[in-house]
Amino acid sequence: MTSGPSEQWIRVEEILNGALDRQPDERAAFIESACCGDEALQREVGSLLDAHDRPGALERLAPHITPLTARLHEAEPGPGSVIGPYALVERIGGGGMGIVYRALDTRADRSVALKLMQPRFTEDATAVKRFQLEASLVATLDHPNICAVHEVGETADGRLYLVMPLYEGETLRQRLARGPLPVGEAIDITVQVTRGLSKAHDQGIVHRDIKPSNIFVSADGTVTLLDFGIAKLAGVTLTGSLAGPLGTVGYMSPEQLRGDPLDHRTDLWSLGVVLHEMLAGQRPFGRGAVGVVVNAIVHGEPAHLPELSAALGDVVRTALAKSRDARFASARAFEAALLAAGTGAA
Repeated sequence: MTSGPSEQWIRVEEILNGALDRQPDERAAFIESACCGDEALQREVGSLLDAHDRPGALERLAPHITPLTARLHEAEPGPGSVIGPYALVERIGGGGMGIVYRALDTRADRSVALKLMQPRFTEDATAVKRFQLEASLVATLDHPNICAVHEVGETADGRLYLVMPLYEGETLRQRLARGPLPVGEAIDITVQVTRGLSKAHDQGIVHRDIKPSNIFVSADGTVTLLDFGIAKLAGVTLTGSLAGPLGTVGYMSPEQLRGDPLDHRTDLWSLGVVLHEMLAGQRPFGRGAVGVVVNAIVHGEPAHLPELSAALGDVVRTALAKSRDARFASARAFEAALLAAGTGAA
């Protein structure tokens, strides 16, 4: 690499922290994208990620990574910690910008989900604005298929947090780990997501990160759309503080990968990818190296979906049309086609 040691380790730390914030199966693709072809940087981050997963190994690495080690092991609030009126019970997840905890609202004696902004973002004005934007966006979206926000607050050390309902159930990513879904269940989940998207799109909000880990299925079957952290509101454009595209490559539309201006139809593409994955148990454009996946999305055809009704197959193909003009014109049109196809689904 050409940068000096200090800049080098700042860069390594940013990418490594970004990888640790993601689901394990998304980390390799994120690192490859964030390193932008720098193979030496990619090897360094990869080796640190491996070491991070082996107890005691990280501390045996070269002395010059001590500051990074300290940062990685920076104390996070743990069970029993208190943030405002909320007592933290356990960490239950995390995304690109925040850590999510199960917490107890001591005023109302109820369990909630508290999303705490990552400490490294507190001095990043763009990141703070993105976090605040998520709160303001979701606050305008009162819909049963969109996660609500109860409260927005700030800790004593300047970290922002959102308080949301604590849903009992699992993410669609967790459900997919057990295999493909029955056709009827896949259609029902997709229909509920289209209804949440219709509400968001009506408000001029594009989610831009529709994927299984952002779709929550409650025990009663209610589907909730999570994480508007990189959403775009008409007239508001924010860039990321970390390298790499905003979004998850395997679910990004061709226009999103090209860096073109986006509209609501990019969400419909991503939902088409999710629908395909629910039906087939795999993404339509595969996994692997970022470049391979990007090329498949922009130029390739989706993997074949066997044993579907012709109508449902047409729904998936329309959602995954390369040209946004050939896709459904709206989330409502997507929903209508799904409901019609569902009556004859195999």
